[in-house]
Amino acid sequence: MLSDPSPRPERCYDPSVAPYRDDEDGSIVHVHDYGTIRALLRDPVRVTADVTESVSAADRERLHPVSAFVWGTDRRTMSGCPGRHGALRTAMASWFTASAAAARRTTTRSTAETLVPRPGWAFDLYHDYALPVVVSSTAEWLGITLADVSYAIADQLAQGEFFEHWPMLSTEAMDEYYRTLMARPRLSGIAAETRELVATGVLTEREAWGIIYSLSVSTVATAAAVTLAVGLSVEHGSWERMADPASANGAVQEAIRIGNPFPQASRFVREEFTIGDVSVQPGDQVLMWLTAANRDVPGQHEQPLDRFDPERDNGGQLGFGSGYHLCGGVHHVREVAVAAVTTLAERCPQLRLVGPWKRFVGIDDGYVAAPAESMNAPIGLPDHR
Repeated sequence: MLSDPSPRPERCYDPSVAPYRDDEDGSIVHVHDYGTIRALLRDPVRVTADVTESVSAADRERLHPVSAFVWGTDRRTMSGCPGRHGALRTAMASWFTASAAAARRTTTRSTAETLVPRPGWAFDLYHDYALPVVVSSTAEWLGITLADVSYAIADQLAQGEFFEHWPMLSTEAMDEYYRTLMARPRLSGIAAETRELVATGVLTEREAWGIIYSLSVSTVATAAAVTLAVGLSVEHGSWERMADPASANGAVQEAIRIGNPFPQASRFVREEFTIGDVSVQPGDQVLMWLTAANRDVPGQHEQPLDRFDPERDNGGQLGFGSGYHLCGGVHHVREVAVAAVTTLAERCPQLRLVGPWKRFVGIDDGYVAAPAESMNAPIGLPDHR
């Protein structure tokens, strides 16, 4: 029933595709194999995500919040100057520890319990359960409203592909939205902490907006991981085991590997070098297909990589990035997603997929339809049918 689990071009799932230049633009080099992509993700010298020096001063002052944040997370700029990576990582370090993520478990479970469908109810797993659970958990963590998180999600999905309109610039309306948000008198959570970091000169105003925006839109990827973990577990006959956190964690990890909510990563070339038979030049964009790389993880125990296996050792997968570009929120994604999956499995031990699932394609791949049905009374709760 997972009719469209791989919405992108077929070659982006094939790690044997040799590096090639984009036929239309010519400045984009596509890479698919695990070894090359892992090395590039960990390379702060030949490639960078920080291209602030490539845009005009006027555009630099108008950068979209996510551009201001993402571009500031690399160690070097295009010219080789030190980037903002170290300062940002240090400022945000306490938010992303395993213990900080674990603190969200209770709240996530509490929210999930209120959204579990009643027996016999048909529902959309993504829209009616996964996304609302993750949005609510994230809003509380950030100290903002559900509407604030939804605002960022709607904007990100409207943007489409990340580099379709480059550079991504903000609007006066968006700037005013985040300026007003950060000025709220009773601001709490991470939003309040970022405001203090701006006041002390640790962060710029636009970097603070970028943090709130980026963490808000990460809910789409987390909700997609929940949805895919549940759907694949049901489809492959392992749903009954998902009430166990260890099994659910394996399913989430495998869903991220095989489904890649972030299907690609992009870097810009700083120094001339060769990828396979392709010579890349400064300014070229390298598009690294994580969808393919995660079907190329080395080690015999990892095969076959096109099959869903929640018991697989996923330590080497690149769904969260790698090296100093490892996703800072990796612990949070696991905690929130596992809490959502286990709660649903406990309360709805029998689920079935009742229609074809359809995915949209954007910077965060997610679901536009994930129909399911709860088939029996949840454990410990009365049957209200």
